[in-house]
Amino acid sequence: MQDDQKNIDIFPRKLSRTERQLLFSVLPENKPGYASYRKLIEDLFVVGFGRFGEGNFILGKENDLPDLSAPSSNIFAVGNCNCKYGNIYIVIHEMFEDKIEIQFSKSFVEKIPDDIDVQSSWTYSTWIPGFPHPGDKSKVREIQIIKNNVVLAISTKHKRIWVYEKKSGVNHFIPVTKLYDEIMRIEEEKDPKIALDSSRFFSHNSGLSDQLIGQGFLVYNKYWKKVEVDKLYFEEKQKTKTKGFIRKIFKV
Repeated sequence: MQDDQKNIDIFPRKLSRTERQLLFSVLPENKPGYASYRKLIEDLFVVGFGRFGEGNFILGKENDLPDLSAPSSNIFAVGNCNCKYGNIYIVIHEMFEDKIEIQFSKSFVEKIPDDIDVQSSWTYSTWIPGFPHPGDKSKVREIQIIKNNVVLAISTKHKRIWVYEKKSGVNHFIPVTKLYDEIMRIEEEKDPKIALDSSRFFSHNSGLSDQLIGQGFLVYNKYWKKVEVDKLYFEEKQKTKTKGFIRKIFKV
C-alpha cells in the first residue's frame, strides 16, 4: 500500500480508501438501513485493533479507545470481495456503545494493497425474498413472518439464518443457538441430545415446519428484538393456525 498503508497502525486515523471501499461493498446505499450505517461509519475513526489483531479494527469517536473486555456484538453485514490478489472476507458488527467492530480476513499474506481491483463480490445485504444464496446461488428456505414484509431466510448449506425487513432493507442475522432454544421450548423437548444440539437446526431442518420455526422466531424476537412485528399484519391463514400461540406471545 502507499501512503494509506504507511500510517495504517497509527491511531486514531480515518479509514483508508481501500478499507472504505470494502466496507461500503457490503452496505448497499439503495437500502435505507445500510445507507444509514454508511453515514455512521463516515463520521468515525479507526481507534485501534480489536482482540483478533491485524485486520480486526474498532471504529469510534476520535478520542475513544477500544474496550477489549467487551464481547463482540452481533454481526450486521457480511460479504466477500474477489480481487487480483485473492479473496477478502468482510464482517461489520452492530454498533455497541458508539463503537463498531470490523474485520477483514484475506486469503493472501500481504497487507491489503491500495489497488485491490475488485473483480467480483457478493454480500448477504443485497438478498431479497425469492432469490437464492448471494454467494453461490444455493437454495434458501423462506418463511413468511409478515407476508412480503418480514421474511425469515435459512441457508442450511452455509449454516446461516437471517430475517429480511422490507422497510429498512436490512437482513438481520439470527444466532442459531437462541432460535433453536426457543423452538425446543415450544416443542417441550426433554432429550438433551436433541434439545442442546443446535446444529440439528440445519442438519434436520426439513423436519421443522414453517409454523414451528415462525413461532420460535416470534419468541426470540420478543426478547432479542430484530424487527418490528405487529400481529395485525399476519396472514389470516397464519393467524388461524397460531391463534393460541399469538395470544400467549402478545398477551391479548
